[in-house]
Amino acid sequence: MSTARRRAQQVVGGPDRSRERTPVQMDRIGPGRRRRRVARTLVVAVLLAGGAGAVWLSWPDPEQPIVSHKVHPPEPVSLTGPADRCSADVLDVAFRTDRTSFGPGQPVTFDLTVTNTGRVPCLVDGSDANWTVTVVAGDVDSVDAGVERVWSSGDCSSDERMLLLGPKDVYSREVRWSDVRSVPGCGAGQPPLGGGTYTAQVTLGDVPAAQSPAVTITRTEPLPAPSPTDAPSGSPAPTPAPSPSGDPSPSAQPGA
Repeated sequence: MSTARRRAQQVVGGPDRSRERTPVQMDRIGPGRRRRRVARTLVVAVLLAGGAGAVWLSWPDPEQPIVSHKVHPPEPVSLTGPADRCSADVLDVAFRTDRTSFGPGQPVTFDLTVTNTGRVPCLVDGSDANWTVTVVAGDVDSVDAGVERVWSSGDCSSDERMLLLGPKDVYSREVRWSDVRSVPGCGAGQPPLGGGTYTAQVTLGDVPAAQSPAVTITRTEPLPAPSPTDAPSGSPAPTPAPSPSGDPSPSAQPGA
């Protein structure tokens, strides 16, 4: 058979080799492509999932709502109206003494201060009759518990002196005790004061329960000085010296 004829048979009547190779080539190449596609799909899914998680983690939490608690404003105060008397809950009473020990005839000075801690002005009686320092015998927590009342700055005073204290105002004064006893009405002829422990405290008569802490002071009593004529016990009494004997009388003259 000639070469041209064989070529004609291959072209016209021969089997179509291209169609037979196509399925074989797809079966041999297709699974690799599928694996690569599946791998790419998994990578994309992982990246998308990670990005969503990152976005979720970085997204800020919503702000908490602000809850407001309503507070009632303080009651309005009038600073132009008439002032009332001060109450004990707005008065801070302080009290101290210049010494804790004293002797006979030594005066004791008490420093008194009162502060208006309230929000409005108020009235207080600052006279000696109302603002009293009381001294009692003994060491007690309050002068009301004292058994023996010794002295009070209000015993010899009966005046009234009203003071207007504004908010945070401080009023101070001094009271002197001259180491004597006193009674209401300032009666004379009181017995002298002896040595011992005494308690002093300041109270405000027109403001119940307004009082200072108690202060303890001690009065010392000096020891009596020994008498120069008193001989010590057990020592013999001195004897007078004997006068010399045989001395001539001053008026006698020899040979008289």
